[in-house]
Amino acid sequence: MIFRQLCDSQKGALSYLLGDPVTREAVIIDPVPALLESFALFIQERGLILTYILQTHHEVEQMSAAEELKTATGARVLAHESNTNSQIDLRLRHGDRLYFGEESLQVLHTPGQSPCALTYHWEDRLFTGKTLLVNSTLPCPSTDDTRVLYQSITQQLMTFPGETLVYPGLETKERRLTSIEEVRRKDNWFHNQNGHREIFQKYSRLFTNSTSKSSNAVKKPGSPDEEVHRYTPDRNNPVSL
Repeated sequence: MIFRQLCDSQKGALSYLLGDPVTREAVIIDPVPALLESFALFIQERGLILTYILQTHHEVEQMSAAEELKTATGARVLAHESNTNSQIDLRLRHGDRLYFGEESLQVLHTPGQSPCALTYHWEDRLFTGKTLLVNSTLPCPSTDDTRVLYQSITQQLMTFPGETLVYPGLETKERRLTSIEEVRRKDNWFHNQNGHREIFQKYSRLFTNSTSKSSNAVKKPGSPDEEVHRYTPDRNNPVSL
């Protein structure tokens, strides 16, 4: 597998490229405008053919980046079936499998942050978008949405083996990678009957600027020259395999 993780240093947004080393077909997950030039260079250097542009959730900025990639490469834009944007070429359902070359991704519908939220599963990795970050999640619009998010995390994501790696769509506290086991060890809300209230109350504080209650800015986005995995203290892990 050819793999690349990139971070928008200003906003902490994370995007991913996965490629088949045999056929050179590739997919990009959650592109953002600030990273398009880096992705284009990487695709050119590796001789890749961009097949799919995958969305984990709907966001205007990401859709704009997807449209630009679509125009430049001819790749198809994919999102959940509840997403009605006119630029989407193929709408996905829970359990679908996407093939690019000899590689494939399984589609998981994980609503809560939004009705169209998806997680993509490949081998030992989950690309969770904003559904599950590093030991945290974003605040939901309502208690009902929080309950749905809690069910998505506990009934789907937490059922994967502990060694499964979680690649989120947003950097938090300078972390860009975790594992299912790390989440289980650090938090017990996934088996708590009132867990949906706990994650709403506890994790919403992680994303609130202490100087402004109305701000949802992410604290400490990644530095411009750091594109590393942060699962262990070793900061020299490669971003490309």
